[in-house]
Amino acid sequence: MNNEIPHEDVAGVAQIAKPTGFYGKVLARGMALGHRAFYENTAKALRLTENDRFLEIGFGSGLFIKKYASHASRIAGLDHSQDMVALATSVNSRLIEAGKAELRRGDASSIPWEDNEFSAAAAIETFYFWTEPEAALREILRVLAPSGRLVIEMSYNRDDGLDHIKLVRKTKVGLYSGDEMERLLGSAGFVDVAVNYYKGLWFPIRGYVVPRGMLVTATKE
Repeated sequence: MNNEIPHEDVAGVAQIAKPTGFYGKVLARGMALGHRAFYENTAKALRLTENDRFLEIGFGSGLFIKKYASHASRIAGLDHSQDMVALATSVNSRLIEAGKAELRRGDASSIPWEDNEFSAAAAIETFYFWTEPEAALREILRVLAPSGRLVIEMSYNRDDGLDHIKLVRKTKVGLYSGDEMERLLGSAGFVDVAVNYYKGLWFPIRGYVVPRGMLVTATKE
């Protein structure tokens, strides 16, 4: 086991933020397999039911929707990579053909759905790539119905005890502490903001340990 940062070992760091082309699709499928701990912890925090109307921001391969959200009454997803929209559409073809799921290309700072449409939303391994996090959080708040809940998961954060100097130098990634996340969500208008941590594996074959992944939960009043 080691605590090297996987982003440092992947050629073309930009592909992780916005997977494109054949390599991007292969990478997205590989990341989905390595994201099991991220998905499971997010699913536990979300507690999706058959009555939920669920939105995922940055769905990538679409595997979380297929494995952990397919029982929701309505499913929507937004991703800024058209190749990921195509991949996730293929992965979730049955849900889409049944009219239960809708996947679109777009940016979190301008969500293409109406006010109060969703009862739950999640962002898994994407928040630290958002260029306008404050605007995105306000948009998520807008599309959530009253009492709607949000879960943000980040394996990399300022509280995880890892050295992220190279990662920050090579990418535009933004790292946040629990205190910073509480302030951001509070300023956006969310209530009941809570920050929790978990341990997990990232790409188990390589043996990378996530010592302190972050789960942020919040609610629309």
